[in-house]
Amino acid sequence: MYYRSQCCDVDHNVIKLDKQDDILSRLLEDYFRQLFDDRNVSEENKKALWSYYNTHFSEGFDLGYNGDSEFYDVDLAKALKDDIATFSAFKETSFRTQLEEALTLDGAVVPWSEFNKKAAELNVVYNQRWLKTEYHHTVATANSVEQWKGFEADADLYPNLKYNAVNDARTREKHKELDGLILPINHPFWKTHNVPLDWGCRCSLEQTDEEPTALVPEIAIKGVFKDNAALSGKVFGEMPYESTMTAEQVKEAETNAKNFNV
Repeated sequence: MYYRSQCCDVDHNVIKLDKQDDILSRLLEDYFRQLFDDRNVSEENKKALWSYYNTHFSEGFDLGYNGDSEFYDVDLAKALKDDIATFSAFKETSFRTQLEEALTLDGAVVPWSEFNKKAAELNVVYNQRWLKTEYHHTVATANSVEQWKGFEADADLYPNLKYNAVNDARTREKHKELDGLILPINHPFWKTHNVPLDWGCRCSLEQTDEEPTALVPEIAIKGVFKDNAALSGKVFGEMPYESTMTAEQVKEAETNAKNFNV
């Protein structure tokens, strides 16, 4: 299974997803039934679930960084959207793999009622809890991309960036250690430590002409967040579902991302 640490609440407005939830519920009803009856999911249904994820995350991305932005970069936006498409394919493949494992118990096919119960449990994890967290991460990352492009535009006036943690009861200790850190915008640190630094991270960067900090704390960051989307063209530093997938499943996800994203 794919686990993550508990995340903090994000600072921006929560988007209501009632209509999208209805669409997803109908889609998954067919998805579950077909998998149980045929022991397989059609390419059509795979693509339908991928498309839901891809559209959902892409809409979140457009909230934070869209064509109306003064600092919109068409090529960068395309690269980031392509990364979202790949992530969506990994999510669909991982979810389907977990469902396939739920079809049998001790070598025997389980009854529909038992499979449907397990599928519902997986749905809560993948398509409610994790989906919401991943969506908020996408919005926050898109905001960060737009902000970074603005930093680059004003780097001649304000050449340094300052890390600001919220510093309340929900702030992670590692993020508190970075609070007040000032480094040049071209410092290698920012290539791997741009906000958000974790699921639900509320930290921020600000541009400044204050003097840089002498010492840089050594802070370990999860691979998903060891990234600067504005520089890498990736919303996710790595595919978080990949670690629990076989090489064959990874290849399938990568192939589906290319085939579906046309």
